[in-house]
Amino acid sequence: MQKEKKENLESLGCNLMKYDFLKIEKQENNIYELTFNNPNSRNALNDKMLSEIIDCLENLKRQPCRLLIITGEGKAFSAGADLEWMKKSINLNFQDNVNDALNFSKMLELIDTFPSPTISVINGHAFGGGLGIICTCDFSIANVEAKFSFSEVRLGLIPAMIGPYVLRNIGFSNSRKLFLTGEVFNAEKALKINLVDIATNKENIQKEKEKLIENLLKGGPRAQCEIKKFLLNIYSKNIDDTLISRSAKKISEIRVSKEGQEGIKSFLEQSKPKW
Repeated sequence: MQKEKKENLESLGCNLMKYDFLKIEKQENNIYELTFNNPNSRNALNDKMLSEIIDCLENLKRQPCRLLIITGEGKAFSAGADLEWMKKSINLNFQDNVNDALNFSKMLELIDTFPSPTISVINGHAFGGGLGIICTCDFSIANVEAKFSFSEVRLGLIPAMIGPYVLRNIGFSNSRKLFLTGEVFNAEKALKINLVDIATNKENIQKEKEKLIENLLKGGPRAQCEIKKFLLNIYSKNIDDTLISRSAKKISEIRVSKEGQEGIKSFLEQSKPKW
């Protein structure tokens, strides 16, 4: 159905070909696929990768983009924060942490408010911030072998920036339980709590993706864009600038706290935290 036809993206008048940690492909019907391309680090997020995602999304918003697919290269969708990025965060003061967190939040907001329908294709494990990306997409198709975890608490941190989006998807009770334990859970549970829409074997993911794309292409593109804006505007728990700012300040308080510093250092040093 959807023959994956790659085009030279330099013709788009933007720098979509120049990323170190992303691949972007244009397919038929103005469908774009954004792939996290840092498989050696299990597509863990770092500050440069965040900047690239933000730049890519801002560029794509200016293109006639019918659908956006987000996936990962290799065996993981995203393992959360990159180790080197975490090392840098230890030395950041409160305000630097706020700026860092707001940059991450900007990336989530750009996905959440992307004009066209978005699909996350979860090729493998998704931890921490990777789950926030899933929750900002309109649809999600997961490899049934994928594992998931809100792992922040085990580092003495909290999932503040992704929290509002996760809460909207899986509800208060599920969020509280999974945030407090940081437990690793499977795709069957992710499906049950509404974290993902479809969980299937690796061989069947392409078929499910094509089926979903076929259904989405039957809708009017302008109508779909207006539907997304309308729902965000009327939703009772709209994620606004006040909530984003509050979340950024909260994670920054935790990161510079004694326990937050202890958790990150213990993780990096492969030792047990004092608690």
